[in-house]
Amino acid sequence: MIENYIARTIDCECGKSHSSNVETIVINNGVIENELVDFLKKNGYKRLTVVCDNKSYAVAGETVCKALDKNGITYKVHKFREEAVAPNEYSVGNLIMGLDTECDIILAVGSGTINDLCRYVSAVVGKEFCTVGTAPSMDGYISGGSALIYNNLKLTFETHTPKAVFFDPDMLGNAPRDMIASGVGDLLGKVNCLTDWRLAKIILGEWHCDFISGIVEAAIEKVCDARDGIAAGDGEACATLLEALLLSGVGMDFAGNSRPASGCEHHMSHFWEMRYLLEGREPVFHGTKVGIGTVIALKAYEYVAKLNPDFDKISGISRASFKEWEKSVKEAFFDASTEIIELEKKSGKNDVSKLEKRLASIKENWAEIKKLAGSVMKSAEVADFLKQLDAPTRPNEIGVEKEMAWQAIMYAKEIRDRYTVLQLLWDLGELENFADMVINEYYG
Repeated sequence: MIENYIARTIDCECGKSHSSNVETIVINNGVIENELVDFLKKNGYKRLTVVCDNKSYAVAGETVCKALDKNGITYKVHKFREEAVAPNEYSVGNLIMGLDTECDIILAVGSGTINDLCRYVSAVVGKEFCTVGTAPSMDGYISGGSALIYNNLKLTFETHTPKAVFFDPDMLGNAPRDMIASGVGDLLGKVNCLTDWRLAKIILGEWHCDFISGIVEAAIEKVCDARDGIAAGDGEACATLLEALLLSGVGMDFAGNSRPASGCEHHMSHFWEMRYLLEGREPVFHGTKVGIGTVIALKAYEYVAKLNPDFDKISGISRASFKEWEKSVKEAFFDASTEIIELEKKSGKNDVSKLEKRLASIKENWAEIKKLAGSVMKSAEVADFLKQLDAPTRPNEIGVEKEMAWQAIMYAKEIRDRYTVLQLLWDLGELENFADMVINEYYG
């Protein structure tokens, strides 16, 4: 299925041409000793920098090095020493300083963070990169953007796609169960983000592509059909999960941004990630946090589906002043608040004049909005799938305290100028009520 969308241009009914620059995707047993080596030889790559951490070196890096030695390919290994590598400025600098500047290509061996770092650094220094993926844990393997923390804020930097990616189904099935669960959480997040995307089209007239949404929806369906095999760690079922995550990456390439793969479920995940980093806590897998955020986001749509708003009353609701909002943002984001405040100054998404225009559109399109909210997958279905993988479904299960969970629901929407169901609830004057409801359910 994935081969239908790469290394080609598709003229779409949405009026745009879509393309993905990834040339080679291989999911096959023995891929390191065979297809990877063949790819390197075919393209004349004779000198590599192999990038990994301690875990990914043990899983695949050592096998990569043996295959390179056997075929006379020169390489340098850059191994991050930290047990949990953070996708931040330190790690970027660490990789640049350890890079073989004469290498032909950078080979990322690992999953999320390793790939984001290699993608960014390779673009900065003008090198190509390719990947040996070690787990079906996230959707960014073939994305053209790197999700990195800069000045304490999680941002997506537009870089470039890998030249090729390689996966071994046996390796995918043998990945730690929590990493597989992370991949499922990231994939199920698309249920919400696609709905957020359609919501933005209804209210703001934002561009939306049914073709791209259809690709991602088909990927979600295939994973739901394979859920028992994924839960059992079956290699082929985990390869199905991996392909679905790759298709999500294709969707981002086709759209030219992360809209088809990231909505408010990701914004909540980013909020918790930034706070954990600022507080020196052990990180939690990206997809694990996304899965929890997805359950909350789908609860938000269930909440919207039950609303019968009085728009005259909503227009009269007193909103926090910029100074009051700024104070709350500083309390929620700590040292990352400066960037959040600057973003709001540029976007003005909470400005009363923009709010009034959105409310007029919401009122006019309320029947369609309510229909959309009622048609999305239920939060309980997502939670049941995650529970089948022993994955957390509530923020308290990953150590998020009551106040931090409440702040994520209230303020995660400030991380991006992107319309989502959380912004809709704020527009309707219902966001705090919804946050209180969820927190009472989770924390009592």
